[in-house]
Amino acid sequence: MKKDSAKKVIWYFALYAMFFVLSCYMVSRADDLVFQAGIERFGGFLGWVKWFSNNWGGRIVPQGLLVILLQFPSVIFYLFNAFAWVLLVIYIKKVFDADGVFRAGFIYGLIPALIFILIPTSVLTGTVFWKCANVLYLWGSAALLAAVYPLVKFIYGQKITVPDYVISVIGAVYASSFEQAGVLMCGVLFLLLLYSVFVKRMVKWQIVVLFLLAVACTFYFCRLPGNAVRSHIEVLGQMPKYDMYSTLDKVLWGVWYVINYIEEEAMYIVLLLAGTVVFLMHQNRKRNDPVVIGADIMLVFFVLCTINRIGLTNLGREYFLSNLFKLVPVDTVNFGFSALLAICSVIHFLAYVYLGCCILIIHPEKLEIIGFSFFFGGLASMWMMGFSPTIYASKGRPRFLCYLFLICVGIRIVSGAMCTEREKENVFTNAIFHSGQ
Repeated sequence: MKKDSAKKVIWYFALYAMFFVLSCYMVSRADDLVFQAGIERFGGFLGWVKWFSNNWGGRIVPQGLLVILLQFPSVIFYLFNAFAWVLLVIYIKKVFDADGVFRAGFIYGLIPALIFILIPTSVLTGTVFWKCANVLYLWGSAALLAAVYPLVKFIYGQKITVPDYVISVIGAVYASSFEQAGVLMCGVLFLLLLYSVFVKRMVKWQIVVLFLLAVACTFYFCRLPGNAVRSHIEVLGQMPKYDMYSTLDKVLWGVWYVINYIEEEAMYIVLLLAGTVVFLMHQNRKRNDPVVIGADIMLVFFVLCTINRIGLTNLGREYFLSNLFKLVPVDTVNFGFSALLAICSVIHFLAYVYLGCCILIIHPEKLEIIGFSFFFGGLASMWMMGFSPTIYASKGRPRFLCYLFLICVGIRIVSGAMCTEREKENVFTNAIFHSGQ
């Protein structure tokens, strides 16, 4: 036991050293300089909080912390940022490998590699390598996972400690002050809570309180006056026609935003996820199972979609496959669209829905609720941008959470599959042992 603990400490130190060096490449730029001058400009920290919450948004916890840290030498921010990176990696292991299938060293090395290989540089530059966005997307992701961890432990029948709850409350308050992470956190907690009540048929009152706290804090920060002011400014400066869109337009725009950018920037994440799901389904189910046949068709769809994307990206021209993967446009001067385009768009959308449903039932013996929740939660974190006039100004930043958690879902379903196989082997071994007796 002591040997395993020593190995973990070594890994934590190695991760911290790596992320500290990486953080040192960051320099204050653009909005970072505005936050750095916040205390001087508004006569103190509380003055900044009052102005920001009334004129810019509800992100007063993460970006308030940034304002404080930027008053010190840069090395202080680097120390905190490396710590946030380590927390993120640790909680990805805790939440998405709750069964403890993978060795710590393997998963701690794999996660950073997947993040930097599969998430586009254009997205990483605007999130984890920009201080004012870093405290939202990187630190917010770690806080979100810390917030949901007690419920994950409860679902897996593990003992929840007092420190788990304390860290979870801190994480919930932090994540709730960043609307994208806050809504995602509440959605995941809600689905996990439903699973606990209707499948496990039990729940702890502390878990319910945690969920209500997360919802209340998210609602509070989202309702601060600065959010409406910021939205109005963006409408006037970036999108004067935004108020002309109906609710249905915004829903469709969100769907377009999700599918278009995932397939433009992170198609390999989806393809790997779909391929893993299909492989595991063939391992767990009969080949003539309708669910497996549907999964095979889904995988073929995503393979063709990937081929089309490679052709468009590298050759810059459309081919006959391209028409199958076009989506109904929303932000366009052209009104109306063909029935064929509508049908293709619906099929395209349903392919993602089916992938998420396959994740839920990937194991015939149990529901994969963790992977299911974060799959649709990640997509929803992008989809909600259809309801924001900052969709253009934010550029690639809102897509970080989705790409990160799609990677994590892949880790989760492999971990779950390995755990299921291990349980089957134990049952088989015990059966042989008892029959021998």
